Amino acid sequence: MKTVTIAGASGFVGTKIIELLLEKTDHNIIALSRSKKDSDNPRLKWRQADLFSVLDLEKALKDADVAIYLVHSMQPSAHLDQANFANYDLILADNFGRACAKFGIKQTLYLGGLIPKRGDLSLHLKSRLEVEEVLREYAPETTIFRAAMVLGKEGSSFHILLNLVKRLPVMPCPAWTRMPTSPVHVDKVALAFCLAIDNKKHFGKIYDLCSSNQVSYYALLKTASKILGLERRFINVNLDFIKLSKLWVKTISGAPRRLVYPLVNSLKNEMVPAPDMKFESEDYEYETVEQALKRALEESNLHRYRFKTRSVERKTVRSVQRTLLPKDMDAKDVAKEYLAWLPVALRPFLIVTVNEHYAHFSLFHRGFRLLSLRWSPERSEATRQLFYIKGGMLAAPQDRGRLEFREVLNGRYMLAAIHDFYPALPWYFYIFSQALVHLMVMKLFGRHLRLISEGKRSCLQKS
Repeated sequence: MKTVTIAGASGFVGTKIIELLLEKTDHNIIALSRSKKDSDNPRLKWRQADLFSVLDLEKALKDADVAIYLVHSMQPSAHLDQANFANYDLILADNFGRACAKFGIKQTLYLGGLIPKRGDLSLHLKSRLEVEEVLREYAPETTIFRAAMVLGKEGSSFHILLNLVKRLPVMPCPAWTRMPTSPVHVDKVALAFCLAIDNKKHFGKIYDLCSSNQVSYYALLKTASKILGLERRFINVNLDFIKLSKLWVKTISGAPRRLVYPLVNSLKNEMVPAPDMKFESEDYEYETVEQALKRALEESNLHRYRFKTRSVERKTVRSVQRTLLPKDMDAKDVAKEYLAWLPVALRPFLIVTVNEHYAHFSLFHRGFRLLSLRWSPERSEATRQLFYIKGGMLAAPQDRGRLEFREVLNGRYMLAAIHDFYPALPWYFYIFSQALVHLMVMKLFGRHLRLISEGKRSCLQKS
C-alpha cells in the first residue's frame, strides 16, 4: 500500500484525483492545503502546509512514497506581492523538489501546460517548462503530464469560456480564436495520474493529455452555445488584438486579471498534442472534444461559479527577485556579497554590522537599528542561505519572516526572496516607502551581480 502526497489537493484537478484514488486504488492519501481541513475517510489525511516553506514541505512529505505536484501561483500569496507568478512558480517547485529529494521519494508526477511546437512561448508556458526542469533536477524519473484547457464544472478556464458564451449575444472573434486546441475532461486527467502511479513504464515520461480530435477556440465557443441552446452571433476579426482581448475576456467573464492575462497570452499558439507523446494505457479511452465539453456543461448545471481568490493575511509581504548567478558563485557567496555590497551602495546612510550569526542594519549609527537578521546554519547549505528576520524598527514582531538566497535551475539563476514579512510602519506608508526602497535595492543588487558576471570585481574581492 503506497502513500500518495498531493500538493494542490484542494484544487480542481487535485479533488478529482483524490476521488479516483479512493475509488480505484488502496493507496493512502496525504492532501496538502494552506488551511486546516478534516476528512471522514481513514485513507485520506489533510495536512496544513505553507508551500513557500521548505520546512513545512519536509514535514508534509516525510511519509510519502509518491508525490503529486499540481500547483500554480497565478493568485496572490500575500497582501503585498513583489514578484511575477513565474518566479513564485519557480521557488514553489524548488521547495517541493528539495523536500522530495531529501526523503528519496520514488515517484513524482506533475501537471503542466501543453507546449506548442511553433511560435514564441508565453510567460505562462515558459514558467510551466521551468517547473518541469526544476522537478526533474531533483527527481529525474518525474512523470510529466501536459494539458491545454481542462474541462469540468470547477475548472476556471472552462468557466471563462462558459461565461463568454452566456453573457455575449454578439461575440467578436479575433484571429487567435482560430488556433487549434484539444481540451481534455478533468476525469481523463485524473485517470491518467491514477494509472501512472506505481507503474514504472511511465517513470520519467512526458505525456500530452488531450481529446481524440482538435478544434479551434472559435468552434469551441460555437459548440458550447449550441449545446446550451443559445442563439449567438460570432464575428470573425482578422487581427489578434491580444491586449484588447485580455481586457474584454476579463471584463465579460469576471475572472481575475492574474488568471486571464497569462492564459490569453498562451492562446495565440497552436495548443495541440504531439502524436508521439499521447498517453496510452489499456484502461484509458479517448473521447472527442464535443463529448468532453457536453459532459462538462451537463455537470456544471449552469450553476453560478465563483472564481477562487486566495485569502491572505493583511499586512503580509512576499517579494521574489530573479537574477543571473555569476559563474563560480553559489548562494553562500551571494549572501556574503549582499552584506558587503549593501553598505557601499547605500553609504553614508546604512551601516551593516555582521557577526557569526547576525547581520544588523542601522541608519547612520549602530544605535538606530532598522533591521536584524539571524543566519540559520541548520537550514542553510551552499545552494540556499536562510536568514530569519529578528527585530529592528522596520519589522513588527514575527516568527516566520525570513530572507533567503537560493540557486535554481542548475545554478542558472539566483532568487532573492522575502517571505511572511510583517512591516512595523503603517501599511500605506510602508507601501510607498520601505517597499519601494527594497525593490530598488534588489534591482541594483541584481545589476551588481550581472556586472560581476561580466568581470567586475566583487565587494568581497575589494575588501
